Amino acid sequence: MIRDWSEVTLGKVCTKIGSGATPRGGKDVYLDEGPCTLIRSQNVYNDDFHHEGLVFIGERHADELQNVEVFEEDVLLNITGDSVARVCQVAPDVLPARVNQHVAIIRPDSVNLDASYLPYYLASPEMQTLLLSWAGSGGTRNALTKRMIESLEIPTPPLPEQYTIAHILGTLDDKIELNQRTNQTLEEMARAIFQDWLVDFGPVRAKQEGREPYLLPELWALFPDRLVDSELGEIPE
Repeated sequence: MIRDWSEVTLGKVCTKIGSGATPRGGKDVYLDEGPCTLIRSQNVYNDDFHHEGLVFIGERHADELQNVEVFEEDVLLNITGDSVARVCQVAPDVLPARVNQHVAIIRPDSVNLDASYLPYYLASPEMQTLLLSWAGSGGTRNALTKRMIESLEIPTPPLPEQYTIAHILGTLDDKIELNQRTNQTLEEMARAIFQDWLVDFGPVRAKQEGREPYLLPELWALFPDRLVDSELGEIPE
């Protein structure tokens, strides 16, 4: 622990800690589109908020769940099931939103604890180990209680240092995400090339039909200029 860092229990530096609720009617009232997002445990991951699987609810059901409204910068923590202990900040583009009963809202007071710093600490290996051990210490299903969350001891450097830590880690996350998108694009390109060259025999068919080359000359020259019959069907000569 750095000398000028203090430790506080989470319950003393948050204006809200509490789980959500299921709208009356359950899954039958979920919408593909609507005025209010309903955030569930499958949207909360340690690496980021995931938009896949989002559902929506109408104004009436949103009003019924007004006490579990999600605010900008709120920290979301999964508190039940196999995804227990996963944590992230809410994505601002899904607001207005509510959370269901499997997700807890943690709202730092911003005077003592930065909302961007907190999820990085809760997602650290040490804290994940602690949270998972607590969640498995009760009944038959993994669960974290409000009292457990409130009792978590959080190291709190001065706010400017919290901002700096969150900014550096956020920048690294952005770089990781960019690399993942780049890798995905390259993989899709490789699959498309494989399909065209070795499944559809695109260059061979183009040469056979007298079409213009669409590859570099040195690559274009490697392909034969006609297809021949075989037991497998047409294949390059």
